[in-house]
Amino acid sequence: LVLEDADEALLAILSRDGRAPLTELQASTGLPESAVKRRLDRLRSTGVLYLDVQFDHEHLGNDVVAMLWLTVAPAALADIGHALATHPEVRFAAATTGQANIVAATLHADVGGLYTYLSDKIGALDGVHSIETALTLREVKQLTYEPGR
Repeated sequence: LVLEDADEALLAILSRDGRAPLTELQASTGLPESAVKRRLDRLRSTGVLYLDVQFDHEHLGNDVVAMLWLTVAPAALADIGHALATHPEVRFAAATTGQANIVAATLHADVGGLYTYLSDKIGALDGVHSIETALTLREVKQLTYEPGR
């Protein structure tokens, strides 16, 4: 897919405010409403534009955010990554380079929940050699899901 200037303008506005009204999107491109709608449909159908929901987890009683750096056996890397993706505690996980080869951001109701997660779920994964854990004191930007990565 080749993005045109009008597509870039739409994406720039929507990245700042995903609820931008159609009138603002029209003004940014100079295109009529029907053309803006067609472009949005095309961007959505090709996966360039997708919807993501962010919320404040503290209002739901989840006060402990932790970053985990796992050092795992190379042969277990994919299996552990897939396992982490199924854990409801995991908000983000990725393979990395360096001594720790998986990083994960996790969310827990309290420190006891983090302890239980580390001992019961992470501890049960074959191939985990070590884990480094750090509590997040303040979050200034959330991670977002990017399909296909």
